[in-house]
Amino acid sequence: MDQVRFVYEVLFGPGLVTAPAYLALAALAAWWVHRKRGEGQGFWRWLLPARIWSHPSHFIDLQLFLLGRILAVLGVFSGVALTTVVAEGVTGPVPALLPKDSLGPVALAFLLWLPSDFALYWMHRFFHRFRVIWPLHAVHHSAEVMTPFTTYRQHPLSLLLTGWGVAGFVGLCQGLLLGAASEDLAVSEIAGINLFIVLANAGLAALHHSHVWLSYGPVLERIVISPTQHQIHHSTDPAHYGKNLGNSLAVWDWLFGTLYVIRGDERLTFGLTEPEERPLMSQRIGPMLWDPVRRMFMSG
Repeated sequence: MDQVRFVYEVLFGPGLVTAPAYLALAALAAWWVHRKRGEGQGFWRWLLPARIWSHPSHFIDLQLFLLGRILAVLGVFSGVALTTVVAEGVTGPVPALLPKDSLGPVALAFLLWLPSDFALYWMHRFFHRFRVIWPLHAVHHSAEVMTPFTTYRQHPLSLLLTGWGVAGFVGLCQGLLLGAASEDLAVSEIAGINLFIVLANAGLAALHHSHVWLSYGPVLERIVISPTQHQIHHSTDPAHYGKNLGNSLAVWDWLFGTLYVIRGDERLTFGLTEPEERPLMSQRIGPMLWDPVRRMFMSG
């Protein structure tokens, strides 16, 4: 039973959008969308269409999801040590700006989550901005259909760079604001996961990679990323390129000029259209892993 529990946590733990509780909330929201829009077919057939779940792109999602989870279990992407080292490195004779006993656990959790979401925005922007590392992120954008598993359609090197970048920035913020004693920080957690990661996942993150058109409206979409906003980010329409780069919060896009607010229904297609992306669009695992590395060396 311990082994079964371990495998379950690896694949469907609370830190992943594939957790059953998040999928159930997403299905409930999708049911509301289905009813409101008056879709002309049954709910489950609309929500789980064969054209998506039997698509070769979805099978690549599953393979990269499993590969990523195996590497995560091996500790390949862990940034905890780097966060601690950076926090200790920036902690000097000047006391931390916010002594750790001056904030409650929920405030501390938010204070550690906010820099991570900010760093995820900028790491995502760097992948889109710099040609040398774009091929790694192109793996994610090569998805032709989207399901919650597309969230983890990531090249291992992309996961590694993102993990290091976020861990380093969080460590910097932690050191300046809270000091170096990371092990002693009382952080509000659910099953070992930062409370705000749980809330972000519960906030319909599973629908970010889906065909369910759910917009939060022009006001709220300046604060948090809606499923439709992230679907726009994956669009092949040039008008959508480089938009809505935020992970959970849209406020970064709003502040730095990459926000695209939904004004109405749009017909979207997903994938990559450039000739150099053809190996990725073959939807085969070999090119997914090798071709980005080859292109990085060639561009370097």
